[in-house]
Amino acid sequence: MKDFYTNNPRNLYEGASDKKLTKKQRREDIIKNLTRCIANENLKEGQGNKELMAKLQEKIDNLKAKK
Repeated sequence: MKDFYTNNPRNLYEGASDKKLTKKQRREDIIKNLTRCIANENLKEGQGNKELMAKLQEKIDNLKAKK
């Protein structure tokens, strides 16, 4: 993934080249982002929004099943 993205000063991802991600790379990137969202929700007081975490986990399971 480091080949395609570089961090800019605002900590947002920016394409490093004109190359597009493959389906597998895009799926891995989405899974990584959803996992990070779930982890951030768990860090909140009261363990965050349970409904949101359940929906995100369902999306992760669906993406992993497509591999």
